[in-house]
Amino acid sequence: MKPRILNAKIHTFERSDRHDGGANWIAQFYPYSKFPVTFYGVDEQTVIEKAEAMRTEALQKHEAECARRGEAKKRKAKKVSA
Repeated sequence: MKPRILNAKIHTFERSDRHDGGANWIAQFYPYSKFPVTFYGVDEQTVIEKAEAMRTEALQKHEAECARRGEAKKRKAKKVSA
């Protein structure tokens, strides 16, 4: 079974190579190879919020696509039965 972003854990890391005014924290979805996205921020909460926002957006797009496909199947079924 493929990993789903809905169930993916968010791992956060404090950077040891931070620069003046740069990102101090990063966050990534686990497993990293399946979700190769890195979020940068000044604190841990910021990077978690960015990751959660991306997860929400991805789920909304997926649900909208599923609804669109369902409507297309209904229209096709009406054409066939008519």
